[in-house]
Amino acid sequence: MSRAFNNAEFIDSTEMDSNLPRTFSTIVNNDDILQMYLKEIGRKKMLSKNEEVELGRKIQEGSVKEKEWAKKQLIQANLRLVVSIAKKYIGQGVLFMDLVQEGSLGLIKAAEKFDYKKNFKFSTYATWWIKQTIIRAISNHSRTIRIPVHMLEKIRKYKKACNIAACDDTMDVDEETIAKLSGLDEKKIDEVKSALKKEPISLDTFVTDDLCIQDYVEDTSYSSPENNAQQKLQHRDVRKLLKKLDTREREILIRRFGIGNEEPKTLEQIGNDLGFSKERIRQLENIALQKLRKVERVDRLKTYIESE
Repeated sequence: MSRAFNNAEFIDSTEMDSNLPRTFSTIVNNDDILQMYLKEIGRKKMLSKNEEVELGRKIQEGSVKEKEWAKKQLIQANLRLVVSIAKKYIGQGVLFMDLVQEGSLGLIKAAEKFDYKKNFKFSTYATWWIKQTIIRAISNHSRTIRIPVHMLEKIRKYKKACNIAACDDTMDVDEETIAKLSGLDEKKIDEVKSALKKEPISLDTFVTDDLCIQDYVEDTSYSSPENNAQQKLQHRDVRKLLKKLDTREREILIRRFGIGNEEPKTLEQIGNDLGFSKERIRQLENIALQKLRKVERVDRLKTYIESE
């Protein structure tokens, strides 16, 4: 069993950050071990405010050894707070064990930054850090489209309000009720709804018994034989048309419309490339196009340019 569970030593004093695995499930892999962990941290006594102040003083002003010892004591005494907060975020797309892991990282940060000179309890200060790391983890890990942390908290309140209203037969599940239960105004509720609409749908989602969404999505990286044949005809026609122009006019149109493998360029870019002013390039372009208008197959060139 990991040292993390011996005598509730979730954090080793000499390796405060590195001893915390990035995935909590690597050390907590079943309900029995989780219950054992919760039992172990429950044995750690709560700290009085004076004890918190003394530990905070040692973290800020003590020797290296005192700092590490004090930080360890402060963290271990508040691991139950992490579990309590993590429970509120169950069902958000991240395993409970991983929520506890992420919240513990926030607890470490709180212990490092705790100012014992200010007159407030450590748990009050740590709660903000724990929530931030948990919410950020949910935002980063559970969604393909990342939602800002502040918006994720609004979403949590909105969903909780919807669940309460839906489970209470005496309540109407309307915006007025949701606003009252969540504490969000109409504008914020609209923002939440907009954010929720951005949830991606897997291409593997079946729309019938045999077909999934992916079967209906065109593969634009694949060109059909019919398209290849059409493109070859268009390229042939364009080459014939451009032969009606002199070298300079031909070069200007190729660059201007991005014919072939060229990227379309502005008049100014072409002028810089060929050593002419922008206005002169415009004149030469018009002359070239006037010549092509007299050619019987000018419509094919237009079709090609539009399809590029």
